[in-house]
This record gives sequence, C-alpha cells and structure tokens, in this order.
Amino acid sequence: MRFTYYTDKTVSQCMVALNERIHASSKLDGWTEKNGRFAISTSSKVLKRFTRRTQLEGRVEKENGLITVKGYVSDGVGPRERIIIYAALALGAVLLIASGQFLPGIIVLMAAPGLHIPLAGDYENSYVLTQEIQRTLKAKHTPPVVVKTVVVTKRQAASSKSGTKPKATSK
Repeated sequence: MRFTYYTDKTVSQCMVALNERIHASSKLDGWTEKNGRFAISTSSKVLKRFTRRTQLEGRVEKENGLITVKGYVSDGVGPRERIIIYAALALGAVLLIASGQFLPGIIVLMAAPGLHIPLAGDYENSYVLTQEIQRTLKAKHTPPVVVKTVVVTKRQAASSKSGTKPKATSK
C-alpha cells in the first residue's frame, strides 16, 4: 500500500521524532537518515506460533511548500478477502483431485496455511505502522489548510463602517 501524509513539522523535526519513537518503543525497529528517508518495522504473532515482521519504508520531503510523508508498506489481506482466497484454493484443489491430478491438488490445498502467515501478519502490522507514523509525525491524509491573511487599512475599515464604497485610485 502506498500512502501520502501531510504534516506541519519540518523534515529534520520529523526525523528526530521518528528516531526518538524507534528508540523509545520495544515493538518498533528501524532507522532514519538526515535526508528524509526512513524505515520502521514491527512484528506480530500469527496463529499463536509464527512471527511475521513487516517493514514500512518512506521519505519525508518538502514539496510545493508542504511537508509530505510518502511511503510503502505491504498491507496483507483482510479477513473477508482471506476467506475468498482460501475458498478458491480449496475449489481448485478439489477440481485438480477430481480430474486425476492428486499430487498437485494436495500441494494447492497445503498452500493455504502457508499463505495465511504473510496475509494476516501484514494486515495487522501495516495498520500498526501507519498509525505510528501518523501519531509520531502528527500527519494527516489531507494537506493543511492555508489561511490567507487579509490586511485592512484604516481607510477601508472606516469606509466599510459608514457603508460607502472606497474610491478607486489609479497609479
């Protein structure tokens, strides 16, 4: 999954915040560079026995006056989609066995538990990693709103109170 977040912090503030978060947490591992590149990773248990490690790689950079955080993390597959994948594998295995291809059918059937570890692990870990990035950098999906400051002179303020239009001046 590719993502883009926006933050109000500078690139160097982002790198310091990420570095502090990596060193403060026992669940996160990773590195940061001064040029804005970083990577963080975390691991979780899948099926109470297997450990799956997922890494998020990204870059913080200034683009058109905005600080953007762009990156990539493998996002796995949600529970509903995993059921569809397992059902398709089971159907394929049954069709292979029914057509006389016993060994390939058994191999396809055995692939389902092996697929569960990366699909479920990355699904859980990617959520944790993206939440950590958003929380640490105070980043959002939408760019910050730029408030335009309007300077009103005394003459314009006085004319707006009296209800008269200011005279147009040309130079």
